[in-house]
Amino acid sequence: MGKDNIRFVCLRCGLCCMASPISLLPHETLVLNDLAAPLNVKLKFVEGYAVYDRISGVNVALTYHMQLGNNGKCVFLGKNNLCLIHKRYKPLICRSFPYTIKSINYYFDPVAKIAFHRSSYTISLACEFIKKHKSMLEPYLKDEFLIKKFFDDETRYANLMEKYRSMYLLALSYLWRVGYVDLASDARTDRPYVNAYLFIRRYIPYFAIRPY
Repeated sequence: MGKDNIRFVCLRCGLCCMASPISLLPHETLVLNDLAAPLNVKLKFVEGYAVYDRISGVNVALTYHMQLGNNGKCVFLGKNNLCLIHKRYKPLICRSFPYTIKSINYYFDPVAKIAFHRSSYTISLACEFIKKHKSMLEPYLKDEFLIKKFFDDETRYANLMEKYRSMYLLALSYLWRVGYVDLASDARTDRPYVNAYLFIRRYIPYFAIRPY
């Protein structure tokens, strides 16, 4: 692998499928539920970041975490470390790895009734390819332009993920401004959770996020 044609190549080590629960956008939980049934795969989702709607009295979940199996691996990880759903719908967080989220901050303006977010990304050293070629990759990992060139597909999927995240917040901002919801930035542990995709479609039936 020369420096002039260096590109990220997945080594199919499966380590990223064992590192931590898989972060998902709300619509992805619905897609994965549909795919899991015929494969006899059991899924468990835990709500991540959520906002509270004072009018409906529910927490609107904007992220979920798909839990790993009892063996410490993603439940969709098959033989030879191959993803069972790779060609059907692989979560965007997986598609973008090892270009992965470093932090996400959500912002709420109660006066303008606008919700938005800012995300920052980093290169995960949990990736076997990155660890193997770390010394050669050092100059690439310090330059945003080179990162996007080297991780062409991965940054594209990350951008798509952020676009979808913005779509959720734009839809909630619209509902907030027209008076259908009244958002508080902190979830209430004593109130139930609802999937943001299903929640928004109650009021905006044409709201749709299609698989890539």
